[in-house]
Amino acid sequence: MVIFSVTLLTLFSSFRAFLTSGSLVSDEITQTEQLRMGLKRIVLDLENIFIVEVPRHSKPSYNSDPDEYRFQASLSQVKGNPFSRLSFTSLNHAKIGLNPIDGVARIEYYVHDHGDRLDLRRSDRLPPYPDAGDPCSDPILFKDISEFTLTYENLAGEASDTWDSESKEVHFMFPDRVKIRVGLKASGRIIETAVTLPVNRQAIQ
Repeated sequence: MVIFSVTLLTLFSSFRAFLTSGSLVSDEITQTEQLRMGLKRIVLDLENIFIVEVPRHSKPSYNSDPDEYRFQASLSQVKGNPFSRLSFTSLNHAKIGLNPIDGVARIEYYVHDHGDRLDLRRSDRLPPYPDAGDPCSDPILFKDISEFTLTYENLAGEASDTWDSESKEVHFMFPDRVKIRVGLKASGRIIETAVTLPVNRQAIQ
């Protein structure tokens, strides 16, 4: 009986360890797939960026309306920490519903304070473009993040953490390359990639 009991206990412990290990592997696979899909969405958005070129685009004057197809990147403070915020137009509109509509969408990535965690959300709107995203309806790309950093490089390889295609400082151009870095709080994982924009417009002096 003692030998039988020890054998059963050993088998039960091994079975529990197997189930725990299998659950951890399954969770890791699920998380990796979610990361891959979120990063793929950002890459596709940027690879399908929409730009109005010269002569359709003209140098903005003092009292002119801002270019609705502008590339605007800034830093926002969320819970005392800086996170990247990016808004631009893209042909990669997420067509949802029974009657999906094609068009040039304004895409925006921003970090939303959910109370107990920080989420990276993606706004996707067709014209008329809103001034900002709506956390109540915008889907989550990455949940519970610790970092969201975008770096923008010009044709000379010079880097900046902000960008405004309406600014004379960048000659009203778009960045040549965008580096993406996302940190996940729970696992401590950092994922990185970079996208070279497929189009740009000539510098306006």
